Amino acid sequence: MGYLLGHPDATFKDIVKASQFERQEVYSWLFKSRHKGARDSRIRTILEIEAFLDIHQRWQKVGYPFDHLVPSLATAIGSSGDRPAALAELIGTILNDGVRMPTLRIDSMHFAANTPYETKLINDPDAGKRVMPSEVATAMREALSQVVDAGTAKRVAGSFKLPDGTPLAMGGKTGTGDNRIEAIGSGGRILSSKSLNRTATFVFYIGSNHFGTLTAFVPGRSAENFTFTSALPVQVLKGMAPILTPYLQPGTHTMCQPTEVTAGR
Repeated sequence: MGYLLGHPDATFKDIVKASQFERQEVYSWLFKSRHKGARDSRIRTILEIEAFLDIHQRWQKVGYPFDHLVPSLATAIGSSGDRPAALAELIGTILNDGVRMPTLRIDSMHFAANTPYETKLINDPDAGKRVMPSEVATAMREALSQVVDAGTAKRVAGSFKLPDGTPLAMGGKTGTGDNRIEAIGSGGRILSSKSLNRTATFVFYIGSNHFGTLTAFVPGRSAENFTFTSALPVQVLKGMAPILTPYLQPGTHTMCQPTEVTAGR
């Protein structure tokens, strides 16, 4: 990097030639057996950093909202922190067969209607980007449906139906977070435990066009007084079925409808 800063027009061949001494120094250190422990430790550290950089790039493509990942076991198994909105966007991408659509608050603007200065701006409806193969999205929808059919969200199965009684296809993922700081003593004894917050989330899809997420959250030390799990948001969604069902029927206009404005003098 230092060479490139001083020689911005240098080619790869120039860089290789200029770094010959440094590279030979590194190679000689690598092959000195008396430094084997330090060498292996540093190589493992570099490999871990590069692995999590690769994971972060893949996660960002499907909507991961943060600028970096914390290298940890939780991240490695997919249990790292996230935001409810990002979870909803991910489930929407899966429902959309692997094509990620932009999240918009406003999809069109209409100025000076019925005047010589009338202007209308509309978002490009084909702005979606494929971020996962269709086969992967199909497999994930099937896995998510099992969570509702026979897993931790089973209580909501069959809650949403068409007028003829046919259940709408459902899928989702539950998660409970008891986030605390613990001091561990010898033998694995817990010396102290401080609750930071407690969360429970259910991210879901209903039918082929609707998806969302529900999160229960208690901040601070008061979380010590709660023991709820992800069954809570699942039960809340089930209780909302009578309210939501009319909006889920085929042909129902569930989007915000534009208001026609008549130009006045």
